[in-house]
Amino acid sequence: MEVWDHDGKLYEVNSYYSLPDYAWQYELVGLTGAPGTGPYISVTVPDATPEDGPFTPFPADEVTFSADGGDLPWPILRRFMDLVESSGDILQAPR
Repeated sequence: MEVWDHDGKLYEVNSYYSLPDYAWQYELVGLTGAPGTGPYISVTVPDATPEDGPFTPFPADEVTFSADGGDLPWPILRRFMDLVESSGDILQAPR
């Protein structure tokens, strides 16, 4: 877990393996304001081999993005997307 600050607003970033979903999950939650009122985004990367050892991401066309809640400043969204992309979990399908 990390906490990011932008113009006095706080955002929590989590990255973890979700057993019920057999997927790697990236989440960003706005912490400023009443609970549940801030922005929430998630990227879910399904595991191609959930029963066979280490996490193996499906290609990018199987990855999902969800968003809810309030506004999110562009620099925070860009930082979050850079984090997800730098993980190496977003793979392009072979052509």
